[in-house]
Amino acid sequence: MMNSEKETKRRNGSKVNMLTDKRGVSPVVGVLLLLAITVVMAGYLASEVMSFEFKAPPQPVSLNARAEKVTVGGAEYSVIRLEHAGGAPLQVSDIRILINQTEADFSHFQKESFAIGESIALCGIENNRMAVLSYPVSSSTKKPSRNIIERGEAKEVIIIDLTHNQIIFKKTIRGGN
Repeated sequence: MMNSEKETKRRNGSKVNMLTDKRGVSPVVGVLLLLAITVVMAGYLASEVMSFEFKAPPQPVSLNARAEKVTVGGAEYSVIRLEHAGGAPLQVSDIRILINQTEADFSHFQKESFAIGESIALCGIENNRMAVLSYPVSSSTKKPSRNIIERGEAKEVIIIDLTHNQIIFKKTIRGGN
């Protein structure tokens, strides 16, 4: 039979043989392939995006710092006093305090967090180290052995949030009277 005869039979309602009539199969296969590719790409992108760990931005913190004199056991020492003036409490294990690029030692600081209204003292201890002590410095805390800041001297205090790797406080302090 010729093509025109087949076409005539089809139009007249005669039976169509699915095995010999290939028209329309190619577009269906193309659409199915496009759908399959779209589903695979959407699954891949979803798994990639969901595997990222998004960290919340650090909450704002307000800190103040100043040089002041403290008396411990009859001796007077110059310390740098840090005050937490507002914002989220800071976990001691999550911060790093630098004074002129030298890290302060936390081993004598007893509190787990540094919250609103609390103060800490940065003072000089043996072997030219600096320590973070509770404030006010009392007989129960480790005692300073030297001044951390002298009169007229400038010290840069930097506090770094280690969880977000971000500077949360930076100030230059001048030694006073």
